[in-house]
Amino acid sequence: MQEKRRKAVHRIHFDSPVGTICLEDDGEALSAFYFEEESGGEDFVSDLLLKAKQELGEYFAGMRTSFDLPLHLEGTEFQRKVWDALAQIPYGETRSYSEIAEAVGHPGACRAVGGANHKNPLMILIPCHRVVGKNGDLVGFAGGVNVKKYLLEMEAAKKRKKLDSSNTGNRKRVRAEQTDLKEKKFLREIPSNYGRKVTDGFTLEDYYALPKEWRVELIDGVFYDLAEPDLAHQGMTGALHWELMNYMKTHKGQCLPLIAPFDVRLDRDDRTMVRPDVAVVCDRNKAGNGRCVFGAPDFIIEVLSEATRKKDLGIKLEKYRGAGVKEYWVIDLKGRRVITYDFVRQGQPCLYGLDRVVPVGIFHGECQINFSEICECSGFLFDEKE
Repeated sequence: MQEKRRKAVHRIHFDSPVGTICLEDDGEALSAFYFEEESGGEDFVSDLLLKAKQELGEYFAGMRTSFDLPLHLEGTEFQRKVWDALAQIPYGETRSYSEIAEAVGHPGACRAVGGANHKNPLMILIPCHRVVGKNGDLVGFAGGVNVKKYLLEMEAAKKRKKLDSSNTGNRKRVRAEQTDLKEKKFLREIPSNYGRKVTDGFTLEDYYALPKEWRVELIDGVFYDLAEPDLAHQGMTGALHWELMNYMKTHKGQCLPLIAPFDVRLDRDDRTMVRPDVAVVCDRNKAGNGRCVFGAPDFIIEVLSEATRKKDLGIKLEKYRGAGVKEYWVIDLKGRRVITYDFVRQGQPCLYGLDRVVPVGIFHGECQINFSEICECSGFLFDEKE
């Protein structure tokens, strides 16, 4: 419960997805919002509280992104400035404590902003949950970190969806906003919808505006969400990267093997940024800026999943071919096969079983990947894919 709440004239308790909420008003405006473990005490309900309860219900249902309620906020001049700044954070977005400090004219006053956040008497209505640490850490919310995480994830997810009012509130299929970077920056598809378009027209500016923990690819202006890799996927990519690194070490090679996550600005434009599972870059100038690979790697490996199969064998195959990748492998764990493409010789793809030794073309066959040994070590992970 918030400290030093103004004396309540009316009070209401009601359940929500994040626990029991208690709202109070002073007869003219809402004056307190807090959580209680159980609904306790007697309610003295007003029309304003019923309206607030309705609007919060609409908010949790994804039908409302802002509130039309009178609020009474008591605090210092600095606190009121911070609360005003919080009210300006759009639905589905976040700001850091340092950004709020700058917005109120006190750069560096992050700790004071955190204190004002904590004393916000009307959480959610004044969205202090949208303030995060500099690295996106979920800290400093009076309702608890789990509640803060739920609210941010709910807003990010529901912001992308339109409600079909003609079908009793059932959600329409995912459709992204296209008009404003602030609207775009927090869009992503849920993992079960991997491979579906978010929308057209995005650029690297939008890509870099996304929270760092989000795993997406940008291909020809379209965002594709990347589901978290499972243990089989991680085991195979790790083994392949180790084999390539070991070859480079023993042969004192200059090529650079890379393992996800890393960015590849494949077409050197602002509309494509891919994230292969494994890649080899022989021109180290392409990785010179340390932020991403600028241009096509020489060799790329993708490990298929049910969600990525169509994209890796279709969209990305053609993108890699057109961008100048010399060699492309697709590892199909479910089919227990390796498909290799030699884009330099323009030959037909070659198929190998996971019990075979496969030569790496860019190293003229001198580097060979023994999949039989990889499967002998960690094949129990791959067997689950059958």
